[in-house]
Amino acid sequence: MKKYLAGVVVVLSLVLPVPGIASEKPAINRQKTGLYKDVFDQGVYYEGVNQLDLGRWGRKIFGKKIPSANVNIFDEVPDSSFFTNRHARRKLSPAELERGCSETPGPDLSGPMTVIKGKQEGLHPGFFIKDAKGDSYLLKFDAEGYLGLATGAEVVASRFYHAIGYNVPQYTIFRFRPEDIVAGENAYTYDDTGFKKKMTPELLEQYLSFLPITEEGEYLASASKILPGKNKGYFSFRSRRKNDPDDPVNHRDRREIRALAIFSAWLNNNDIRESNTLDMAVTDENGRTTLKHYLIDFNSALGAAKGGPKPPMFGHEYMLDYGEVAKAFISLGLWEKPWQERWREAEEEVSHESPAVGYFDNNNFDPDDHKAQLPYEVFRILTSADGFWAAKIMASFSEDDIRAMVKAGQYDKEDEDYLTGVLTERRDMIIRHWFSEAAPLDNFEYHDGLLKFSDLAVDRAFEKKETAVYVADLFSYKKGWKKISTIESGESFFNLDPALVSSSTKTKLEIRVKRNGDEAEGRYVKVILGPDGIQKIQRED
Repeated sequence: MKKYLAGVVVVLSLVLPVPGIASEKPAINRQKTGLYKDVFDQGVYYEGVNQLDLGRWGRKIFGKKIPSANVNIFDEVPDSSFFTNRHARRKLSPAELERGCSETPGPDLSGPMTVIKGKQEGLHPGFFIKDAKGDSYLLKFDAEGYLGLATGAEVVASRFYHAIGYNVPQYTIFRFRPEDIVAGENAYTYDDTGFKKKMTPELLEQYLSFLPITEEGEYLASASKILPGKNKGYFSFRSRRKNDPDDPVNHRDRREIRALAIFSAWLNNNDIRESNTLDMAVTDENGRTTLKHYLIDFNSALGAAKGGPKPPMFGHEYMLDYGEVAKAFISLGLWEKPWQERWREAEEEVSHESPAVGYFDNNNFDPDDHKAQLPYEVFRILTSADGFWAAKIMASFSEDDIRAMVKAGQYDKEDEDYLTGVLTERRDMIIRHWFSEAAPLDNFEYHDGLLKFSDLAVDRAFEKKETAVYVADLFSYKKGWKKISTIESGESFFNLDPALVSSSTKTKLEIRVKRNGDEAEGRYVKVILGPDGIQKIQRED
């Protein structure tokens, strides 16, 4: 009997937590991916799997949307290890916007930088180096003839993503001379066949000889500071890490990941993909390890791409775009695609003469049909509520804010003016579209029967105040919602009977906007009022 009881104790000790002994969290393994895996997974495998998803077809046929699963009761995205509300919550100063998340001015040149290894992965090769202070960086360079194109795009895009709320590494424009860099004793790289080889001083000199230099005889690079913690690979745009208790929502249903489609369209960053993300495991002072989720590699944003300016079809077609192939086949190649029209009208030249800008304009830009490089399902299930949230964040950036972030790219004045103008115009195109897809009402306040709000489309001067009428269907809750009336207001407030919102009931308003005498159609914003004021805000998807 004693042996039996001892055996039971041993078994229970393996499956139940013992007081005073901390149970270990499941190990968080490193996830590996790359460009070719991304292309196959998204362009072939999941495209096929999606066609067999009956639920997906049902939602398409009946117009049903999947609402984001990580929003709070006010239809906002709370701060998390993926996203921290920044500029839209608290206006960053021009200096903060230009600085981004930078901790240092870049690699320290009080002594020579030491090359640790060469970077061969991705679209832009470079060097991993350690500076005189012992900090590690990744240096990436421009293609010959396009000085400042990829480096400037990477630094500027990182400022935008950071100010919006995403986690990004530190990126800085960095200049150095040949004597500022040496090959480390154990430095290595890989040749074209994939074999590892020692990075000798002679080989380093050979690599440097292919890099463009400035008029002052300096090399120009984007320097990204290596992140603290342990590298755990990429994060999925589809599913969560099931062994991470801090990651409870499938990533396909996270609003901030869906909205990457909109923010990346603004920045013309068609290379937004899983292998350009990074999870870092960070241990705090209490010994708790958490994952922090980053976006990385922005040197294909704005007008840049691998080897020079962005090709004109980028943003208009996927890398493997079956729909576009079918259209071309059916039309026998006679149908002129939007990007072909755009390219022809530009006389097959980049839109701006400067090599540091590349091919970036707003001709034929469609906020509702901009395509990233790969057809991620998370971008295709974006709802009008998701789009409104992203557009509202974009609306928090003024033209001066945009210019402050563009300054980080260290362009000349003409290029700075051009990029600021294109990004400002594209901002408005995107905001106007998503505001038209929703009831663009926000900043709700309720007190003593008065429900006030802002019409963001009017605030942005997209619509005229005098043409707007706000229509609300009122519902009362007693063992279920029951419609009691419909009210209208020509001002951005409703005077409600305080008796409607008593201690024993709740009131729901489904508010739509009609403009220029049109019917109040389209999506509503739902506001639920209770004894303590506003209890919930929800936008129709």
